[in-house]
Amino acid sequence: MLRGIWVLWAMGFHFVTNTFNRKRYRVDNKELDRATKQAYRAKIYAMMRELSRRMIRAAGAELVIKGKENLPEHGPVVYMANHKGLFDSPVMATLVEKDTLIFIGKDETKKMPVIGPWFDAMGCIYIVRDDMKQSLKAILDGIDELKQGQSVVIFPEGTRQKGPEMGSFKAGSFKLATKANVPIVPIAIQNSYKVLEEKGRIQKTTIYVNVGKPIDVASLSAEEKKRLPQDVEDTVRALLEEITE
Repeated sequence: MLRGIWVLWAMGFHFVTNTFNRKRYRVDNKELDRATKQAYRAKIYAMMRELSRRMIRAAGAELVIKGKENLPEHGPVVYMANHKGLFDSPVMATLVEKDTLIFIGKDETKKMPVIGPWFDAMGCIYIVRDDMKQSLKAILDGIDELKQGQSVVIFPEGTRQKGPEMGSFKAGSFKLATKANVPIVPIAIQNSYKVLEEKGRIQKTTIYVNVGKPIDVASLSAEEKKRLPQDVEDTVRALLEEITE
């Protein structure tokens, strides 16, 4: 209970004290040239990274990272990670320091208190489940962002697993990398579900992250690109096994 209160306090305090700058630098409600949009987004992302670190610290979670040297110095790239729990997004924001990220996630995310407004301010992209037309538009928007130099994060399982196992990757998310011709960084996350989902309340745990070597999509043959969804899924499963006790 106490840890939950600390997390809510950390989120609320950060939200209130950064209200002015969040409104000043948000990119979702302004017509901006590309350079200005990137600069504003970097400021919003820096604030969200601070929020993420505070949330993880308040929850009493320790973050153990393996393979951090595989993170690229800059984008555009697609970061693909398995999805365990609600703390995966704060984990990703804490992990990726040198590159500015936006997330592609479920439409429900924008309805979340505190997190939703920050995602909106960064100009994140939402997917409405069971709406194929909108989902396609979201992927096309993501491809456009990548072509303009913006890195994105997507969880290809499409939903939280809320446990130690990993689900199957949805092939549609790989169009981001193949159409924009950018690298994929495979990432495995373990134990993040234990922070909240395991018992329905915040609890102390150790979150493990394993970053794989970037996959150079541009150098792949047509046949290799067809196998890409399964190959990346297999890679993330192998990375996950390395950090699963």
